[in-house]
Amino acid sequence: MTLRQEAYAMIDSLPDDDSIKFFIDMIRRFNVVTRKTEEISGKQNSLSEKRQAFLHMEEMKRKYPFPKDYGYEQVRKEAMREKYGCVD
Repeated sequence: MTLRQEAYAMIDSLPDDDSIKFFIDMIRRFNVVTRKTEEISGKQNSLSEKRQAFLHMEEMKRKYPFPKDYGYEQVRKEAMREKYGCVD
């Protein structure tokens, strides 16, 4: 007997409609809990990927630091002029 056949046999052996409704409700609740658990584990995986990417960026920042006299503002202004023209 397969699992599906066993499940059908169990449902058929329930005494009344109330028992069947209760059984169906339990299955629905189980499915909701299962989906939520999968969503949580999926979020944890994506967070760990983001965490790894962040740690890689931090490592690269330590490995190849910007020079002390790097002019962030000047580079930004030049990029704005190049992209948009005369913007101050």
